[in-house]
Amino acid sequence: MNVKKKIGDLDIEWSKLWQDGIMDAWSHQYIKKYGSITAAWDHKAAEYTKSMEHSNRTQLIEKIEEHSPETVLDVGAGTGIFALPLAKSVKRVVAVEPSPGMLDILKNKAEANNLTNIECINKKWEDTTINEVIALNKGKYDLIICSHALYYITDLHDSFRKMNEVSKGFIYLLIGAGHDTDDSSYSKYYERIYERPEPTFPDYSFLYMTLRELDIDPNIEMLEAYAKRYVQNMDEAIDLWKEDIDGELTEAQRDAIRDYLSDKIKKEGESLYWEWRSKDALISWRAE
Repeated sequence: MNVKKKIGDLDIEWSKLWQDGIMDAWSHQYIKKYGSITAAWDHKAAEYTKSMEHSNRTQLIEKIEEHSPETVLDVGAGTGIFALPLAKSVKRVVAVEPSPGMLDILKNKAEANNLTNIECINKKWEDTTINEVIALNKGKYDLIICSHALYYITDLHDSFRKMNEVSKGFIYLLIGAGHDTDDSSYSKYYERIYERPEPTFPDYSFLYMTLRELDIDPNIEMLEAYAKRYVQNMDEAIDLWKEDIDGELTEAQRDAIRDYLSDKIKKEGESLYWEWRSKDALISWRAE
């Protein structure tokens, strides 16, 4: 059976469907409010760091270290969730990140931890060239990771080809695969909070099909993901929603957020927190 031919016969633009779905889901709102995706993440960098302080996002580190890589390329490195811990055990980490605000946090943390083996490229992955990425490492990379950055990477076919070209080992893509199945109330409150119906979110299968169009046959593993966000009080928790809403929160929106969080806010010592859980899809393959 010619699987590639059958995929082509479907006449479905998987990459475009992914990009359009992400744009409809939230990227258009970031662009409207901040002017661009990069500017949005400049603004959101500090909050993103706090949100990830108490998460299991780095559960992937153990899988990466099983391959004993000496050089790692981190595409969409953000504030260094992977780059920083990996720099303690590998020879070199090259971090590609378009947001100067995110990179500033990464660089400051690297300096505070005396990590001198992290090189940074302040560009979108699409705007880098194979030659510059390889030249910075003086050769191909043992491993590539791209964690929760594919929402904002365009030209997926060329982007995946480039990852394949600059790697001599495994490529790991980590991507969200849906909200907590136990949190059915999120959809119920979405329209009250955002004042529009909850959009249909494209899942990891679109990325899988895009890779299959490139004759790449990746592995897929589902991971349990969670994060805790600590706050001083309910008002602080509610104010965090401002980042994703155009303009100021109305009283109706604040009431909807309060109702949504009412049974989710927990107390730990003198602090309050809420925990959100989700599924992550880990898509991986070995570069040829």
